Amino acid sequence: MTEQRVFINNNNTAVCVCSKCKRTKMLNILWFENTSEVVRITNRCKCGHSQTFLLERRRFHRKKVNLPGCYTLGKKNLKKLMVVKDLSRGGLRLKVEKEGELKIGDMLFVAFQLDDEHRSLIKKKAVIRNISGCYIGAEFCSENFGEAFDKIISYYTFH
Repeated sequence: MTEQRVFINNNNTAVCVCSKCKRTKMLNILWFENTSEVVRITNRCKCGHSQTFLLERRRFHRKKVNLPGCYTLGKKNLKKLMVVKDLSRGGLRLKVEKEGELKIGDMLFVAFQLDDEHRSLIKKKAVIRNISGCYIGAEFCSENFGEAFDKIISYYTFH
């Protein structure tokens, strides 16, 4: 049996796609609304294929990437290297060279280039929300440098 990650939208529904025949099934996930635990459901498609779906509630779809870039902390001009490990319209997870230099709540200015056909350069302000060793989870700030970046990132994460 295969496992597939499925995102739950704001209407508490999830679209499951059979990995064998590509048939889709819309599931009502209202019962999942108030749970904080990881939820896995098994579904048998009409074609007979059975698979497990991992239900995930996120505001935005997240894409695994490996994009080099740099960041500056607050108003300092000292650039430090980073690698973006995953990306969504709402934020990113990055890996820094040295742990312990950043703390939750720090404001970063990040710059990195997507590996799309236009080699889009992304420059955004982000606030650190979580830290695990050299891995930093940061949320993009809403007053960022315009909606164009949001549209580029949104398109990129779904393709």
